[in-house]
Amino acid sequence: MKTRITELLGIKYPIIQSGMGLVADSTLVIGTCNAGGLGILSAWSSTPEGLRKTIREIRQSVGDKTFGVNLVPFQPGYKKYLDVMLEERVPMLNSGLRDPFSLVGMKKPGNVIYIATVGNVRQAVRVEKAGADAVIVQGLEAGGHAGKIASVVLIPEVVKVVKIPVIAAGGFCDGKGLAAALALGAEGIAMGTRFAVTQESPLPPQLKSKYLEARDNDAVLSTVWDGLDMRAIPGQKIKRYHGWWTRFWEIIPTFLYMKKAYNASLRELMGTARLVRQVHAPPIQFMVGMEMFRRGVENGELDRSILIAGQVVGRVEDIPTCHQLIERTVAEAEQVLKDLHSKLALL
Repeated sequence: MKTRITELLGIKYPIIQSGMGLVADSTLVIGTCNAGGLGILSAWSSTPEGLRKTIREIRQSVGDKTFGVNLVPFQPGYKKYLDVMLEERVPMLNSGLRDPFSLVGMKKPGNVIYIATVGNVRQAVRVEKAGADAVIVQGLEAGGHAGKIASVVLIPEVVKVVKIPVIAAGGFCDGKGLAAALALGAEGIAMGTRFAVTQESPLPPQLKSKYLEARDNDAVLSTVWDGLDMRAIPGQKIKRYHGWWTRFWEIIPTFLYMKKAYNASLRELMGTARLVRQVHAPPIQFMVGMEMFRRGVENGELDRSILIAGQVVGRVEDIPTCHQLIERTVAEAEQVLKDLHSKLALL
């Protein structure tokens, strides 16, 4: 199955594992890449030197296969992480919310494939002008920081106005979704929730079970989690959570944890707060929300945490390996397309 995305990235299948914070670790990336897709490492839960070590571990395991790193501009000490990625010659960079290069006053290097994540047509046009090589178009159904427009509407809108390849995200978990994305004009799909529930995923078993039990309407889109539009499954004890002021005692411990986890200076943390304000989110709300998510992923504290998930969680029914997931997704897509051709031939 070849598209402009497989050609651009040098991968076997047009399937991308999203760079989910605290979930997209080296094991998941390696499993995805070696199965023929593109794995994207999240830099969110690492120090700069930790990121360097992980990049080298991935490269040793995947050889010359393409992999990527997802950088969040809100990450304390962001430039240090970007410098590490460039020094280690990571093939692909993925980022959303901000142009990762102009943020530090530089142009995109020619040896880096830059794939931006967007949630509307205006953003897609802007990142194409900024030099993006492809764009991940994330619809309303997506987990995490989702857009406001449904994928089936947004994807063809973006395809119509940009020349770079479009990757569909938000609501995709199998071959039916891949076939639908191709029909809408996309040239590949990115999956987050589906890859989070694989054998290579670092999520604790009890969290994977929680995902398997969840239904589509359990994943709630709200600004109360971190101040931005985020889709997540709330734990029982925070279903009535209305903001950081209802858990004000967590502010100082969370601030100290972030400072230590990212080896960040006070100046770097203030820089993060400034960027968060620029997208109209309260910095304290963002910080406390991220801490709630961390508790769920790292400690398995289901009742007091949020589990980031897309609406497609209601269709996730098993825990395959990355290889099994990718192979069956492609096989199903090919069969769906053949069946459609047969049906149309009978008309």
